[in-house]
Amino acid sequence: MGERGEIAVKGPTLMLGYIGIPLDETLDDEGFFRTGDGGYVDDKGHLYWEGRLNDIIKTGGANVSPVEIDSVLIQCPGVKLTQTVGVPDDLLGELVVACMVLHEGATLDEGAVRQFAKQQLASYKVPRRVLFFQERDMHTTGSAKVKTADLRKLATERLEGSRV
Repeated sequence: MGERGEIAVKGPTLMLGYIGIPLDETLDDEGFFRTGDGGYVDDKGHLYWEGRLNDIIKTGGANVSPVEIDSVLIQCPGVKLTQTVGVPDDLLGELVVACMVLHEGATLDEGAVRQFAKQQLASYKVPRRVLFFQERDMHTTGSAKVKTADLRKLATERLEGSRV
């Protein structure tokens, strides 16, 4: 209980596999389907989803869930959309970087967002950098989820450009 890891599921109503992929390549040796999602089960038996494992940010030896950070930052007055990503960093492994779109007419700066986050998040989860984007810069999938790989690349490029 409480240990974070990959969510794996098994049961009589689970799918029989993917079309064109043999069942033994879909399930592990114990019959579990590995979802690629990270999470944990609390002491009451409730499952908590923390995001895709490849989206978990590894910073300074800690694993940080972008979902947790975004659930706090979206409450910051003026924020319309937020997506936190990990950007490569030589010292920490990855930097926690919040990428956000503001509501029309709203004005926020990096310091104000970080101060808001500090009130609700552990210090290692507070974004080291906050970048502001136009909504058109946040490319989405067909299910309206932000394409994190594209955004991570864009954030990395912007941060590298600011170091020059």
